[in-house]
Amino acid sequence: MFAYREEIDGLRSIAVIPVILYHAGFTKFFAGGYIGVDIFFVISGYLITSVIEHECEQERFSIVNFYERRCRRILPALFFIICLASLGAYYLMLPEELKEYGETVISILCLSSNVFFWYKNDGYFSEINELNPLVHTWSLAVEEQFYFIFPILCYLLRKRKRCLIIVLIICAGISFVLCQWGGNLPLIFNRQIYMFSQPHYASFYLPTGRIWELLFGAFIAFFLRTHDLTEKTHRAVNELFSIVGLALIIVSVIFLNSHRIPPFPNCYTLLPTVGASLIILFGQKNTLVGYLLSTRPLRFIGLISYSVYLWHQPLLAFLRLQSNRTPETFIITILISTVFLLSIFTYFCVEQPFRNKTRFTRKQIFAMAGVGSILILILALGLIQTANSRTVIAGKDEDTYLSDLRKYGNWQYVVRDFNELAKRKTFSNENNTKLVLIGDSFAQDFYNMIVEGKYLSAYDIRVYYIYSRCQIYLGSENRKQFIDAQHHQTCAKDNDIKLALPLIRQANVILLVNNWYEWSARRLPMTIRLLNLTKQQEIFIVGPKHFGKVNPKLYINKSMEYRIKQFQHPKAESIKVNDLLERTIDPSMYVNVLRMICTGYNQTCPLFTREGKLISHDGAHLTKHGVIYVGNIIFQNKPLNRL
Repeated sequence: MFAYREEIDGLRSIAVIPVILYHAGFTKFFAGGYIGVDIFFVISGYLITSVIEHECEQERFSIVNFYERRCRRILPALFFIICLASLGAYYLMLPEELKEYGETVISILCLSSNVFFWYKNDGYFSEINELNPLVHTWSLAVEEQFYFIFPILCYLLRKRKRCLIIVLIICAGISFVLCQWGGNLPLIFNRQIYMFSQPHYASFYLPTGRIWELLFGAFIAFFLRTHDLTEKTHRAVNELFSIVGLALIIVSVIFLNSHRIPPFPNCYTLLPTVGASLIILFGQKNTLVGYLLSTRPLRFIGLISYSVYLWHQPLLAFLRLQSNRTPETFIITILISTVFLLSIFTYFCVEQPFRNKTRFTRKQIFAMAGVGSILILILALGLIQTANSRTVIAGKDEDTYLSDLRKYGNWQYVVRDFNELAKRKTFSNENNTKLVLIGDSFAQDFYNMIVEGKYLSAYDIRVYYIYSRCQIYLGSENRKQFIDAQHHQTCAKDNDIKLALPLIRQANVILLVNNWYEWSARRLPMTIRLLNLTKQQEIFIVGPKHFGKVNPKLYINKSMEYRIKQFQHPKAESIKVNDLLERTIDPSMYVNVLRMICTGYNQTCPLFTREGKLISHDGAHLTKHGVIYVGNIIFQNKPLNRL
């Protein structure tokens, strides 16, 4: 018999609250708040499998009935919130953002938003995803993709339970091995094995590396169908393991900082998933943990947790789209309260009515799901068309602000020319002076300055990219100790200046342009010495630049007079690193971009050129007009004017 367990709803609240607080920016105390989703996966696997098992035992399991329940559970609140979020997107987003939002909605309808984000390569932990109202729907997509196959497999093998469990154990094992070590497969013949090596196809968003978490819950359901731990296990054992489970979750929420561990999911994901599993197994209502989770406040938050999860990200994203500044704690607190109020309304007025089979029949549910999907598809296509229309209108307008943003205020512009040149691995055989440009996205900006300003035309230029998280460093210390654990795998590949040494040996001029971190900046003099350059070779170091936090939407329909008065302070880290480099690097080779550019009152940086053109679209990387503006300044001043 499958009985309702109040403590499971309480566990849902333990899952959703850290997620909300993490996304709201309370990462000091909730650094691992994102693991709430992993707890949800375990709970989902347990509940769905319990229902399937119960119905299979009674020989009344139906695939149609299963998907009817999924429609009743998932779609009403999801469609409702997508419609309301689309209003916010229509009024608050730039054309390119609105277009991507419309594409995201279409991917949600196709139950593949996780694949969409994976394809877009939008890192879940990147700042840009704070502005994406629907990024959190990736987890819904993972679940629905899993439930396309899992119930059918359970039904087909319902008479052969042992065979089913063996198949599922194999699937879970493969999934875990892939997300932990799968990246080693291409290296296996080179005898290089890394403890953490996650392949692209088993990364954060994809079900490939998540199936084992859902199956954790499924295995618990299989076990509890035949074992009643409340009767067979001593209460002290239940108390102990349920407390251990809760402790594992608390430790995960506090300490699993995404910057200090390898990319999720991996073996660290065992902490929250095992914790949730222990609570489901041993945290019955007669235990202390079970009692706490069964208290009315936690149980109620668990009941509305789906709506809470759906509401929180759109509201946080739209709040951040309104300003250049990080929202104050007071505003965030009010917003979180609003999330819960809206969730209560959605639970009672949207979720509950559609779950009531006496109010809506199966045919009506499927019909409304189909019609609703068509209407939302039309809405998404309309938003995409609106975004395109706004871009066309902007292109015809005298104010080219929006059209400039579309063409030059994005990553595609930043990396395009640099990446094309990076395909050339060696210098030509001509007698031109050879120059190698090495660095991260700031080096890509720098190459755009060369291209747009037509500088260094007499040089034979080659480039080498080093991801900014890896930094430019040579020395006896292992740089892994300075690099966030989640980037160890990336930095172990091509992102090392040692691999650029053949180009450096051939070059007459070496340019190191990087978003320098303090640790690499302090060791830069040693790095330069270890390059062993000849007296005939010249080297230049370009410091980091920053223009403060930039929200391009705030300057739409503003006059040129207004725009050219906009100045901001660069972030403190950039100032600190520039000051450090200025003290330790010979002035004949160091370029302090901030000192040259940020000449406003109190060393503030301009956001617009004198012609009213946006310099940086994100505060760090340059638009085409920013490239020309900054390039004109640094190439006309020492020391780069020698080139």
